Amino acid sequence: MTPETGTVNLLVVCVSGPDSGKRLAITSKPAVVGRAAACELASDDPDVAERHVTLHEEAGKPAFAAIAGCAVFLDGQSRQQGLLEPRQQLRVGRSLWQMESAPTAQFSTLIGDFGDRITDIAGVERIEGFRPAEMFSEALRKRTDEEMEQYFAVGTPSTTPPLAEVNTGWPKPWLFLKTFLLAATVYLGFLFIYRHFGNAIVLPGLLTFGAFVIPFSLLIFFFEINAVRNVPLYQLLKLMMLGGVLSVILSLFLFEWTRLDSWLGAMSAGLVEEAGKAAALLLVINKPKYRWTLNGMLFGAAVGTGFAAFESAGYAYLIGGEYGRSAMLSNITTRGILSIFGGHVLWTALVGAALWRVRGTRAFEWSMLTEPKFLRAYAVAAGLHMIWNSPLQLPLYIKYVILGFVIWIALVAFIQSGLRQIRTAQAEAASGDTTKTQIPQAALP
Repeated sequence: MTPETGTVNLLVVCVSGPDSGKRLAITSKPAVVGRAAACELASDDPDVAERHVTLHEEAGKPAFAAIAGCAVFLDGQSRQQGLLEPRQQLRVGRSLWQMESAPTAQFSTLIGDFGDRITDIAGVERIEGFRPAEMFSEALRKRTDEEMEQYFAVGTPSTTPPLAEVNTGWPKPWLFLKTFLLAATVYLGFLFIYRHFGNAIVLPGLLTFGAFVIPFSLLIFFFEINAVRNVPLYQLLKLMMLGGVLSVILSLFLFEWTRLDSWLGAMSAGLVEEAGKAAALLLVINKPKYRWTLNGMLFGAAVGTGFAAFESAGYAYLIGGEYGRSAMLSNITTRGILSIFGGHVLWTALVGAALWRVRGTRAFEWSMLTEPKFLRAYAVAAGLHMIWNSPLQLPLYIKYVILGFVIWIALVAFIQSGLRQIRTAQAEAASGDTTKTQIPQAALP
């Protein structure tokens, strides 16, 4: 977070501890770090006071001053005030902060400000404490088959963790990478058979795995992000298949009824297909056990996976018939790679998260679809989809990389919101107040 006034000259970042990844732009106006909501930087560190320390610029360096005798340490030495020099570390609670160099600080501020604008447009709180390197730190660790089998065993009464035991820290997904490597190996096996032996019998398998490799791997990523671990794999696969085909049917009907493609062209898919996929989510919207924002994100990813794979296989088939098999293979590979930066899985995951956040602990009502919190996120997904399909092209796929940055910032912000929702429910349960965490059974259809 940044102070609302003053010129940004410096940046301090938390490099370890509960506030790891958070950043604070330092200006001439003092900024307060503490656990109080009114602070310029809200700390998640349990050892930090409500108002712990102020930071401001002095002589071109970050200056700090402890508040009301709170403990602050500079390079391990207790200090009540002073200047933070380059390579020095300031300990506040259990978190270590240090100054970034000017070029790095300017770049981080630019990226952070851009990310803040995206989250503001999507109608979700700004990102704090997210560090990609830490989040994916477990991805390359070697795992046994037993570990992976256990990892999939979730969602039943005996395998869903109690609310109090849910880890609300940033998730560290890893199974998505194992899934991708397995599926990619099968795809490459089919590709080798076809190219070496010229055997066309493998083409259906090649198309199927080519269409599913990356979308399904992304689905497993969102499966891991679902911190409450309350969705079984069967439910996920069912929604991927039924929700995927239903969303295709609904989208085709909408194209037929609206005729938007007759004057808007390919860009009309952004409006029509996002509406069709959102409608397919109504299959599970009122299941009481799935009340979390992260559940909605996972369900959206499931519907998007089915839609994306069915569509990609269809496009590859048509292109193969018109331009030959080499063009078919090129198309399905390119579509798979680009789905990392945007596509039905990511767009519908965002729509699902927004819809579930609006629903909360209430039973679904149609009026929820008109609430600004949902409409803003839906507009982001539909808008990105429209730009994706637009005639605008930039070299080296830059357009898709930029759109990918936007959608992933929005998704990370919703992941943060979902984790905060769980923490709030845990606190309410610990205090004995469960009235806000129950869906009224009488209101369910």
